[in-house]
Amino acid sequence: MQANTPPSRFSVFRKWIQFMSISRLIRWTIYVSLSYWVYANWWSDLPMADLKTWYTYPESQFIVVDGMEVHVRVCGKGEPILLLHDANSALQTWNGWTEKLSKKYQVIAVDLPGFGLTGPHPRSSYSAFMYADFLQHLVTAMGIPKFHLAGCGLGAQIAWFYAAESPDKIRSLILLDAPGFEGRNNDALTILARTPLLNRVIWTITPRMVVEIMLEDVYADDTQITDSLVQRHFNLLLRAGNRKAFTDRAQVSDNKPPVDIIEKITAPTLILWGAEDARISPEYAYEFHRRIHGALLKIYQNTGHWPQEENPDQTVEDVIAFLEGKF
Repeated sequence: MQANTPPSRFSVFRKWIQFMSISRLIRWTIYVSLSYWVYANWWSDLPMADLKTWYTYPESQFIVVDGMEVHVRVCGKGEPILLLHDANSALQTWNGWTEKLSKKYQVIAVDLPGFGLTGPHPRSSYSAFMYADFLQHLVTAMGIPKFHLAGCGLGAQIAWFYAAESPDKIRSLILLDAPGFEGRNNDALTILARTPLLNRVIWTITPRMVVEIMLEDVYADDTQITDSLVQRHFNLLLRAGNRKAFTDRAQVSDNKPPVDIIEKITAPTLILWGAEDARISPEYAYEFHRRIHGALLKIYQNTGHWPQEENPDQTVEDVIAFLEGKF
């Protein structure tokens, strides 16, 4: 039997070189892939002039409130109805309601601070109390003494807080998928937005895919998520200061008003909810219904977190019926 001979120094060296070459190749592949991903998702802020060209209307106005040029769209004549959008949205969310409502009402859709063309709050303040004060200062600046108030998501939270604190201002209240009773959001993006230093990455590196995932989360029917819808949300996110506003809002600890004051609401109230809302369970619709005296409730099948967008025709007809006392 022939004894095993130890490998020569040359063969050991060759194997070591081969191993190092494969290891180096893997490392460089990772480096190049990561560099390309960063390059592909590194976005500068879009010029405001371009955004105004793309996302204003003939009825658009810019009103100075609390040091901000607030984008509002005012359509029609009659009793004012003020529309407040959700987080990560803008006043375009109400396009499906505006044409029909404006035949009998003065419809006022607002880009809230931190969103849309209004952009960030000058003091980076995004508590519920700031938004309630902002709403009061806006209606004062516009000379609106009393109005109907509708909101979705964050806008609904602002609406019920304001209606509870300023009942003399509200003709009626319309809440769509309102926050208040659910737990704190702890998804991965929100955790990143709350993490010091790491959250600065969001200010410049912004994958468009994140917007698509967000829309898939709020829509029940993904076939309604068009490329133009994704692009609009993405472009408005690239308005100067809006990405930083996202991380600033995530760190606000007092962003939820106390739910006990919901029982103070005296205005006629309509509660609308998507049965397939993946963000705020429809079970909370019944909690609002129980706590607001005389409130009316309707839940829409095959509808997610933004009923006014996903189911505009049916929801606006129900709103008109409610406003006319026929619901």
